[in-house]
Amino acid sequence: MQQNNQQMQQEQAMLTSKNLTILEDMLNYESLNYKKLDMYAQNCTDPQLKNVCTKAAQLHKQHFNMLFNYLNSHNKPAQQQ
Repeated sequence: MQQNNQQMQQEQAMLTSKNLTILEDMLNYESLNYKKLDMYAQNCTDPQLKNVCTKAAQLHKQHFNMLFNYLNSHNKPAQQQ
């Protein structure tokens, strides 16, 4: 019985292929936005606009890292088997 409960918990922790596709899309979205905003910040001559672009780029980088860490945290049970 305890083994069945552990197996059910592992299955619930696993991500479905649809969820993985959504996460992949979100990772690509955040990465692309970070790269664009970083490029805009490098090319801006207006200090205020440069600051806005830099902050927005860092926000997208943080979102990317959070999604990536979430994905890795759900991948560990599969790696241990």
